[in-house]
Amino acid sequence: MTKKLYGVSVGSGDPELITLKAMKIIDRCHVIAVPRTKGENNLALSVAEKAVDLSDKKIIYIDFPMVRDKKILAENYERISKIICCELKENDVALLNIGDISIYSTFSYIAERVETKGFETELCAGVTSFCAVSALVGKPLVKESEQLHIIPYNAENIRNNRFSHGTYVIMKCGKNTNQLTEILREKGLAERTYAVENCGLSDEHIYNNIDEISNCGYFTVFVVKS
Repeated sequence: MTKKLYGVSVGSGDPELITLKAMKIIDRCHVIAVPRTKGENNLALSVAEKAVDLSDKKIIYIDFPMVRDKKILAENYERISKIICCELKENDVALLNIGDISIYSTFSYIAERVETKGFETELCAGVTSFCAVSALVGKPLVKESEQLHIIPYNAENIRNNRFSHGTYVIMKCGKNTNQLTEILREKGLAERTYAVENCGLSDEHIYNNIDEISNCGYFTVFVVKS
């Protein structure tokens, strides 16, 4: 029987938010693939191991360079797909993903290469960071016919955005939190913005006022109510 690569969402950080389906997939896969970037503490793995017994699993680490060079990224995706396909010859593989596998995840780039090599892939949905943030602060993201906009951080795009309708979730800000808060102040949105850093983790922090924000970590979600 052909083995399968599963893209498994482990939620935003709180292990209690891992779905039952995700836990079942991880439990039956012998090989667990863990994304790793320079300086990262393998967050997806640390979340999963609090919900599922991984003691008898084979853990493989797949490294992602923090670059934007498309050639380098493509070469790395191909390298990773070959590593995973070697494992798929004998075992199903679960590739863990923080948040939801369909939101700004690199899994799709790996999956399409694995599929061209003759293996099946499947996605397992999870709780997004912005949904977890909304629940944490007790505020709905949208009501009635309001629009919800999910935006990856880019200074030029943020400056050009009118923020005229609905709710805006700004993600992937990285080290640019100070720049982002400055732009939001310029637009008069300071009082309409809140943020949560490391939602669901031990160092979780809620910022009800962006004046409190300074050099937040990568896993910080901004919510702007326009």
